[in-house]
Parts: sequence; structure tokens; C-alpha cells
Amino acid sequence: MSQFLSMLLLVTAVFLTVCFGVAAWRLTDEKDLDVTGQIARQSYGWKAPPTR
Repeated sequence: MSQFLSMLLLVTAVFLTVCFGVAAWRLTDEKDLDVTGQIARQSYGWKAPPTR
């Protein structure tokens, strides 16, 4: 029974990995969609915002 549960968990993990991988691949295939979400430099904390 333990071996069956281990195999079921392994198959489920591989299946979910493949599903999420395909979904991410399809999202990045669309050229107009920016998945990376560029962050402004001021939000990193290492550069002070410009003073006026």
C-alpha cells in the first residue's frame, strides 16, 4: 500500500509539473504579455529616489 501511495504521489507531481509548465509556456508564447513584471529601480531599495 505504501508503494502504491508513493507512485500515486509521484505521478501526481509529474502531472502537475507538466500542466503548469505547459501553461507557462503558452503564456510566454504570447508576445504582447509581459510575465516578468518589470520593477522600477526605486523599489529595489539600493537607489534613492530622485530629489527635486
